[in-house]
Amino acid sequence: AILIAVGVPAFRDQLAAARARASAQQLYTAMQYARSMAQINGLVVTLCPVIDPAGQPLRCGGHFGQSIAALKQHGEGSQLLRVWPARDGVTVTNRTGSKWVTGGLQWDKQGMGDRNLTLSVCVLGHNWSVITNRLGRPRLARDWGVCPPAVAQPTATGS
Repeated sequence: AILIAVGVPAFRDQLAAARARASAQQLYTAMQYARSMAQINGLVVTLCPVIDPAGQPLRCGGHFGQSIAALKQHGEGSQLLRVWPARDGVTVTNRTGSKWVTGGLQWDKQGMGDRNLTLSVCVLGHNWSVITNRLGRPRLARDWGVCPPAVAQPTATGS
């Protein structure tokens, strides 16, 4: 019984650390994919959160803690390239942990990004961040952000 009392919390903590890293790696992979597809296709590619990944037409909205999609922009429309599902128990906020990150990221045909962004990924206090710069290159960093105790849900307008 003593062994279980000591081992279970340590195992839970180890699982939380692994889930935080895996979730950050998923976001990093999505960013790399979107950038590569922009360069390969010579078109703008947007990576954005989606509230309903099964909805037609697929529309960006919500925050990066939800499902995210890569969309190839062409003419007046867009084409879905790929969707990554949300992960349960994972919080994705800005670096300070004060708000959800909304809006999308875009890469142009040269793979250049449209903004600097840090996505702070937290699971039970374990933090990994995905940072992208204006050159469009993402990178991973451990303990780069703050894990909040709670973050207010975004309003219906997504802000």
